[in-house]
Amino acid sequence: MPQFAEFVSFRTDDVEEAVFLDRRREAILAVKAAHPALAAVPLLSRAEDGRWTDVWVYETEEAARAANEDAGNIAAFMEMAQLLTELQVTEGVVPERSDSPL
Repeated sequence: MPQFAEFVSFRTDDVEEAVFLDRRREAILAVKAAHPALAAVPLLSRAEDGRWTDVWVYETEEAARAANEDAGNIAAFMEMAQLLTELQVTEGVVPERSDSPL
């Protein structure tokens, strides 16, 4: 089965960057502990306008759906999520053989 990716964009305008990054790290670890099919969270970037993009990759679409349904039960994830505003999620299947040749 192909992997499934979520591209999550958001703002954290009123939050210190270090606080957000610490909570993000704890959220990733907590989600992975609860949902081992979280395959990677390989990239976080911030645009000049302050908008962040975070990439979460799951082994399957079903694994992503299960993690999202359980998000409210994962305290560390919710502590990070409360910092986010203007949240937008784009998701989709990662095509086989689409990995970078580099």
